[in-house]
Amino acid sequence: MRICFIGDSYVTGTGDETCQGWVGRLSAMERQAGHDITPYNLGVRGQTSRDIALRWHAETRPRLEGRHDGGVVLSFGVNDCTSTAHGQSRVPHDEAIATTQRIVQQARQSWPVLMIGPPPVGRPCPDGRTQALSHAMAGICAQLSVPFLPVWEPLLAHPTWCTEIARGDGAHPAGGGYAALARIIHDWPAWRKWMGPLP
Repeated sequence: MRICFIGDSYVTGTGDETCQGWVGRLSAMERQAGHDITPYNLGVRGQTSRDIALRWHAETRPRLEGRHDGGVVLSFGVNDCTSTAHGQSRVPHDEAIATTQRIVQQARQSWPVLMIGPPPVGRPCPDGRTQALSHAMAGICAQLSVPFLPVWEPLLAHPTWCTEIARGDGAHPAGGGYAALARIIHDWPAWRKWMGPLP
């Protein structure tokens, strides 16, 4: 099963001293369990929904075209909510919602799709904006019958995620935070259904 993980620096795993991030850790867990998956990490640091909308299809198509066992995992949004020099969101809320809807609609026409919500960083700004965007994304995915996993609340409450961010660059956790996120996704019923029974 080929899986394209599309998103930003959290998908890339920025800050993880092992360079695995949650994508690498989650994929390793599945391989160790006996699932034959091929992950493609298509995260790009600093990208917003605008940027991802311009590239996701061109990067996904050669990896999944013609296959019936592939899928797409989307995860982005924090960079949309970070502030410009004037204190505004890099991408206005309504535009971020519309762009997300367009990406999800287009992706689901060709492949199975899952979406992971944007995480917190432990500061009121951008966290308030990120939480609002996560809720809006959940609504979009519900309308389109695409499983959505909100991670803002569980990661904010997790003892590792925000602590590692505060000790690091102020935006990204270290390996412990990504391990926590990988476990949350691994235990998500929609992900487990995607993986299917053990071989």
